[in-house]
Amino acid sequence: MIITILAFIFVISLLIIVHEFGHFIMAKWCGVQVLSFAIGYGPKLVSFKSGETEFSIRLIPLGGFVKMGGMEGNVIEGYEEVSIPPEKRFDHKPLWQRSLIVAAGPIMNIVLSIVLLFIVFSVTGIPAGNLKVQEVVAGGPADRAGIKVGDVILAVNGRSASNLDEVVSIISSHPGEEIELTVKRGEEEMILKVIPEWNETEKRALIQVVFGIENKRLNPFLTLFHSAKTTISWFVLTALGLLYVILGKIPAEMAGPLGIAQIAGQAAQLGFLNLLMFSAVVSVSLALFNLLPIPVLDGGYLLLFLYEKIRGKPLEPEKVGWVYFIGIILIFSLAIFVTYQDIMRIVAGK
Repeated sequence: MIITILAFIFVISLLIIVHEFGHFIMAKWCGVQVLSFAIGYGPKLVSFKSGETEFSIRLIPLGGFVKMGGMEGNVIEGYEEVSIPPEKRFDHKPLWQRSLIVAAGPIMNIVLSIVLLFIVFSVTGIPAGNLKVQEVVAGGPADRAGIKVGDVILAVNGRSASNLDEVVSIISSHPGEEIELTVKRGEEEMILKVIPEWNETEKRALIQVVFGIENKRLNPFLTLFHSAKTTISWFVLTALGLLYVILGKIPAEMAGPLGIAQIAGQAAQLGFLNLLMFSAVVSVSLALFNLLPIPVLDGGYLLLFLYEKIRGKPLEPEKVGWVYFIGIILIFSLAIFVTYQDIMRIVAGK
């Protein structure tokens, strides 16, 4: 239980601090006065003031915020904000600067994921498939062709095989066509002929084998490139998954604070690097979530900015208030839904 709590606090705190720092540093760069930088919500546990900004850690560690002068326009504004010079107000900045300030939070979460993956891959190496057969499906094309566990693919159709991706690409694009595989079995080399079969689920041709995986250490530049590539692929796959949920193609399965805490605890028990990997995954999900076009989220602000760009002037303050109210209702409804799913998973022992 203690490990789970500590792991949850580590993951959530890291993601929130980096996200809010993105808003903070971009606001400062654009000359906006930042009134407060808070980690958590509710009553303050610790706070101090540096320059024009109050920094605080609050009781409920489920989020954070950066309060900027003029961020809410005339909707929610106290005396402190009214006294801010116009040139330091968020709502007086050009549209492109306001958009950068809002987008900086999710962008920093993407950057964080890349950095965390870079750390993990630098220590463990990058998982990569090799050409050694680990498993042969009984009765499949490879089994019928005489391929055995332990065989190493040397060439395809007489062409030297340099990596697994190349071999898989050739196999998957030749359904029903005979392919010559040069394999090494012990000290012996032989040529085996196999006919890949189309798999409707995978939408490609397969020979029904499982290849091995090994970790390879690359130079820092290639490791960074692979970290960025992996992060982008996660983001795209997560976005597609969300789209499929909206279209009703797959059931809605989301994890809230309880689910994240549970998985973070499990990851921490497997080692700190596993916890960093999990943090990278959640950071990508947090970036995507914040970019959803829901009012009060970063994506909601960007949607209002797009409306302002098209219309030529911002939405009226009283209407903005109603938009925020709708957004809060949506967020609370989503929070209830994911909490219910978390509880059901825990009760079911999953």
